[in-house]
Amino acid sequence: MVLTHSNVDAFNRFLASTVGREKLCRLVQYFARFYSFYLFRKGAPKDVIQRWVDLKTHLGNGRKFFRLLKPVEFAQTGIKSLAVKDDVLRYTAVVKQGGMFFYYLTEMLVLANSINFFKFEDIKKYSKIGQRCWMTALTASLISSIYKFTQLQRRQHMLEKTRKYIVNTKEKSDAQIADLKSQEKILAKDKLAVKFQFVQDSFDIIIPSTGLGFLNVDEGVVGIAGMITSLLGMRSQWNKVNK
Repeated sequence: MVLTHSNVDAFNRFLASTVGREKLCRLVQYFARFYSFYLFRKGAPKDVIQRWVDLKTHLGNGRKFFRLLKPVEFAQTGIKSLAVKDDVLRYTAVVKQGGMFFYYLTEMLVLANSINFFKFEDIKKYSKIGQRCWMTALTASLISSIYKFTQLQRRQHMLEKTRKYIVNTKEKSDAQIADLKSQEKILAKDKLAVKFQFVQDSFDIIIPSTGLGFLNVDEGVVGIAGMITSLLGMRSQWNKVNK
């Protein structure tokens, strides 16, 4: 691949966004989490392991600054979700946004404690509450994706029936065929978006599930899961700023 000015411009647009920088830091943070565990398993010197542990810790705190006041965004989105007509999508959306609202709220408390701005007696309690909220939000998102899959299957079935009707009828028009192709493209795009979200949530939920003790996996697995979802998040943000 040849590096061109357009490639650099696209990269700069990505880094110019707060989300882009935060996702890149998240990728490095979870790599450090994975690599420190890998070094530990290989019996590396303590000072080498600690270097990567410190990187993970400091990047975690740095990312919290990027996400300050994030609860406002999720509160607004949650309120807008109340207008969704479909009951299942409305309930899951409100739970997801509410969960993320409280998760980022606890993140602000954890940050204040980490930088010694305000010390809490039992900060681990607030951290656990945040993890539960994040896991609840991800669970709601997964339920929403599964429900959307069923809706997409119905849409696909209806389009297949429409296609058969158009093919078999003698009075088909170019407009009907064009409309059918347009709907099929929209359906394919919607299916891809739902699958993408489902995969991202499926890997993401490993992180709070492990932190809360519901899932028994090592730090290496958590690090890999975090790297995968970071790359997926970076892909989404890259496409968003480089359309």
